[in-house]
Amino acid sequence: MILYFKQAWNLIKQEKLFSSLYIIGTGLSITVVMVLSIVYYIRIANIYPETNRDRMLIVKNAMEESPNGDISSANLSYHTIETCFLSLHDTEAVSALYDPWKKHFIQPPGSKEQLPATVKYVDTNFWHVFAFRFLQGTPFTEADFQSGIRTAVISESMSKRLFGTVDAVGQYVSLNFMPYRVCGVVKDASFVTETTFAQLWIPYTVNPGHKSSFAEGGTLGNFGVYILASSAGDMEKIRNEALDNVRKLNSTLPDQIELKLFGQPDRHWESTFRLYSNQVLDFTKIGWQHSLIFLILLLIPGISLSAMTDSRMERRLSEMGIRRAFGAPVKTLMGQIFTENFLFTLLGGLAGLIFSYILILISSDWIMNIGQSWSSVPPDGTKVIFTATMLINIPVFLIALGVCLLLNLIAAVIPAWRASHKDIIFSLNAKQ
Repeated sequence: MILYFKQAWNLIKQEKLFSSLYIIGTGLSITVVMVLSIVYYIRIANIYPETNRDRMLIVKNAMEESPNGDISSANLSYHTIETCFLSLHDTEAVSALYDPWKKHFIQPPGSKEQLPATVKYVDTNFWHVFAFRFLQGTPFTEADFQSGIRTAVISESMSKRLFGTVDAVGQYVSLNFMPYRVCGVVKDASFVTETTFAQLWIPYTVNPGHKSSFAEGGTLGNFGVYILASSAGDMEKIRNEALDNVRKLNSTLPDQIELKLFGQPDRHWESTFRLYSNQVLDFTKIGWQHSLIFLILLLIPGISLSAMTDSRMERRLSEMGIRRAFGAPVKTLMGQIFTENFLFTLLGGLAGLIFSYILILISSDWIMNIGQSWSSVPPDGTKVIFTATMLINIPVFLIALGVCLLLNLIAAVIPAWRASHKDIIFSLNAKQ
């Protein structure tokens, strides 16, 4: 095996143009696949502050349907959250996030400027479900939450922007011309973690209309719910209990109105594929679709690389003929070709991984919109952060290695078979 790699390295030095074209071609091919892999890894993996994604169940929205055919789709009402989810068993915490669908502006002290801000309306359990790192202070208390007192946790970057320091506990932030006392400062969440990203987190009880609902049955409103299971093994049990609670709620609704969740609560990775509230997701179909896309992205360049490998093998037919004449088995020759080609592919894979990192970093404002039905734009002054753990980690490297192996298989199998099965006499006379 080591001998094969040495021979492949000598071939790279001898055929610099071919080697460069092959490695660059492989790198560009792998770049596309790696960008998609990294994007989906960031959406699914345990990443700060969403480090409990593997134990999380989510209900973002639902549909209310009446017998006369009237349909309404939206987030959940507070009554639905309270009735069906807050009392679930085998959970570590259940958090409800409120979205009032309005814009927010901060009025910096001593300035007439209006800073657009991203604000999340949360409860006290939010800080248990999501693992924020507090640099100063603490979350708002249960008493503050129940009383609807205007307190706020702010991000590190916003604290520095407003006060020039992270030591901002006790200071006041003017949000939409209402004062909020800062009770804590947390390390920034990246814009790519959309569920938790914000610059201010405030109690949803400051909004007096948070318990309001709409739709005929009053089941829909402005809430999403995030359920943290005590263990991953409890998730199916929790899901069944939640669905049982929804059935009980439906039995109390007037005029045979029915609340439908269409398979929710979703595991976190499942929720990333849910675009609409009125669809039942077929994850087997989704898996096949994505696998087919990845295969096509590798197959097209793989055919081109296979042709390049085949032309290189044609130039080495006499070598293959001599080795077969001295008794080298076909299996050994094919193994050598695969090993040599894998070195080319591995170097191309390394180049592709570097290319993908560069592409992600220079297109950070929009790259995470890939595969989404709508675009998310970072707030003014927000720099999209990709941490080292998002990009440099074992799963990403294993994906890169797997892609290299697959591309090597596609590119080398036909040339290896053809070169090792040529008639010995034909191979010996190939250069004559």
